[in-house]
Amino acid sequence: MSENDILLRMVKDHCKIEKLLDEFEENVEKDYLLIRKSFNKFEWELEKHLFVEEKAIFTSYNPEDVSEGYKMLPELTKQHNFIINKLNNWGKDIQNKRRIDGFFEFKRFLMKHREFEDTEVYPRLDQSLDETQKKLIIERINEIL
Repeated sequence: MSENDILLRMVKDHCKIEKLLDEFEENVEKDYLLIRKSFNKFEWELEKHLFVEEKAIFTSYNPEDVSEGYKMLPELTKQHNFIINKLNNWGKDIQNKRRIDGFFEFKRFLMKHREFEDTEVYPRLDQSLDETQKKLIIERINEIL
């Protein structure tokens, strides 16, 4: 692994998001203000993470073998859309002081999503991008995160 590996940076961000998810989980059944505060922190970090992936990383990704290289992107987009929709629904529920439904299913989904990225997506990017491309992406990641 080199200092310009995308995997290293994004795994670190995954850990931060997971910690915020755990904090949110601790507050899910508690006071409305605690729920809102922990949700807002979790939502903000997760949305930044998705933005980094979709804007800073994938817009720079131009695989030589297009058919093989782009196989993962539709699945990632589908997963990201599910995540964003869940966050939007929860945000509305919290705003209206309604109970959060499906937390543990979402947490399992998010962990599978993370595993997919950590084992499939980022290693493929690190392997297919040259050092200059990776350095540019790392700079963008650092600007946003």
